[in-house]
Amino acid sequence: MKHIADHVSGRDNNFNLIRFAAAGTVVFAHSFIVATGDRFAGPFVAATGHDLGYHAVNVFFVASGFLIAGSWLATPSLPAFLSARLLRLWPALLLCAALVTLIVGPGLTALPLHDYLHARGTWEFVPRVASLIGANSTLPGVATTLATDPAIDAPLWTLKYEVLCYLALATFGLCGGFSTSRHFWLCMAPIMVVLAVLSLMPIAHDVTHPFDHIIRFGLCFGLGTIARYAATRVPLTAWGIAAAFGFALLARETVAYEFALCLLTAYATIWAALVPSALLRGFNRLGDYSYGLYIYAYPIQQVLVQRIPRLTPLMLFALAMPLALALASVSWHWLERPCLARKRDLAVWLGGFRRARSNP
Repeated sequence: MKHIADHVSGRDNNFNLIRFAAAGTVVFAHSFIVATGDRFAGPFVAATGHDLGYHAVNVFFVASGFLIAGSWLATPSLPAFLSARLLRLWPALLLCAALVTLIVGPGLTALPLHDYLHARGTWEFVPRVASLIGANSTLPGVATTLATDPAIDAPLWTLKYEVLCYLALATFGLCGGFSTSRHFWLCMAPIMVVLAVLSLMPIAHDVTHPFDHIIRFGLCFGLGTIARYAATRVPLTAWGIAAAFGFALLARETVAYEFALCLLTAYATIWAALVPSALLRGFNRLGDYSYGLYIYAYPIQQVLVQRIPRLTPLMLFALAMPLALALASVSWHWLERPCLARKRDLAVWLGGFRRARSNP
């Protein structure tokens, strides 16, 4: 029986494709929400209790847990870790916020352009988004089609939880959590047990509560991390997916359902990323467009649905997807990849800054 470690070979995997598919799924799910103004519109809600976007975001966190843990294990250096994470998230995020402020905002605001440009909220938008705390910010006079969520770029709310997971993993590593197998399980097991127990409680089913997201994303990220660290021990087979799926079906009407969903998502994501034919891995040559697609698509959808009357969800997806993908491609090739190419330089600078601070 083959284990995860038998399929891990550097960057020779389908994670780029998996994340791209997850980002596209989020765009598809949001097409129903934006076009109808109904948060619970779209396929899969009746079948699973959640829309497709919910499941796709869980896939992102599983993939992040697996890949970020692998990055730390390969280079257990805080400067290197921080430089890679900073340059992966913020350059595209800043560009997105600037484009939304200067192009989307003036096109959708109900205010006169002069008033919009001179409003305090307009010029606070980019720093608020960059802080991640205000990632769900609004712009003056700009309304969205979803009355319960006025954020002009709603998907950005998940980024702060992504960063929290990064920081938790770095702290775990700095405290010696990855140093030996014994240390790993002594530290990781209590964390996952607490999250699993919390997932059984009503708080895990309240989507308005931030702890719901911490539990859900923490479980997905943690399962991805465990899979990477324990790669030599975890078998990876189609039967494993069937077993996880069966568990989720049995748990459908019980308090264990959310945990079962996370387990199924984690196992299926890692299997799909590592097992299928290498023919799929030619996608890696195209670039990593998933992040750009995720952050740029929602404002484009808002503009389209407010400027073109009576768009159906499928029509909105057909228009928004190629536009967002084109912008994501430009962002990757002209901004994100060049910035990532400087991560070693930033790591050296951060290392020097850290040494200077510790030796005044």
